[in-house]
Amino acid sequence: MTKYVLSLDGGGVRGLASANFLRKLEFEMHKPLLEKFDLVCGSSTGGILAIALSVLKLNGSRLVNIYSSRNLKRIFSTSMPRVFGPKYGGRRKNNVLREYFGSLTLAEAETPAIAVSYDLKNRSTRLFKTFEDKEMEAWKVASATSAAPTFFPAIKINNDWFIDGAISSNNPVLIAYAEAKKLWPNENIKILSIGTGYDDRPYKGSKTKNWGIFSWLRGGIIQVLMESNSEHLIAESMFKENYLRVNSKLGSVDSDIDNSSDRNLDECLKMGDQWWDQFGFETLNFLITN
Repeated sequence: MTKYVLSLDGGGVRGLASANFLRKLEFEMHKPLLEKFDLVCGSSTGGILAIALSVLKLNGSRLVNIYSSRNLKRIFSTSMPRVFGPKYGGRRKNNVLREYFGSLTLAEAETPAIAVSYDLKNRSTRLFKTFEDKEMEAWKVASATSAAPTFFPAIKINNDWFIDGAISSNNPVLIAYAEAKKLWPNENIKILSIGTGYDDRPYKGSKTKNWGIFSWLRGGIIQVLMESNSEHLIAESMFKENYLRVNSKLGSVDSDIDNSSDRNLDECLKMGDQWWDQFGFETLNFLITN
């Protein structure tokens, strides 16, 4: 029997494009997303989507609503300029997550889900698994997987501190496959991997060759690290017809992961629409073919 896995990239507000694609997929399948996927794995904003799907059992339209202008403007807002420390305080983000998840724990998950984070104490990737970390509060896990360095403070869970899973794996497709094989070692695994767009504008070597820390931070080194496609190349080579990647150039979408302007959010929605036009038919066939 084939097991279907959904892998979701990080990318801040651009997760709206992923959510919009999933909304269209659910509508065309005529069934809830959780009835199709046996495991959901996400990093950063994809980790929030994974936990929201599994614990809250949200449908596609309600996933899109997570990225409402009201929510994102609360998350990406600060009462005063911050010269030192992260760009945003994190309190408003956590308040939004608490409003969604309340006191629910990962034990409420209907379908196995994994949120990727990074453990500062052990300096290693931390996988929060609904089927193992059942006592964990869902909102804290959602906050940990999306605590992007320079943007949000680290989040404390029990006695440990965690930051954004994108630090170790923004595209968690290989993690998703490895965990699926642990759960179902004798089953065929098919993975639908959804990105958040990538910036294809080149860096000029003559301009960047002498950049230091602050120049690279201003120049978007975080986004560069997040948009590495090595996981995709490996997955494409290893899994062949059992792997489908949905992603594209950003086009008119801003590369800044915290641009919550109405215009940029509209462009993110349009990118999700374009993905459906480009990959929708292929995705439906991929999910019905064993």
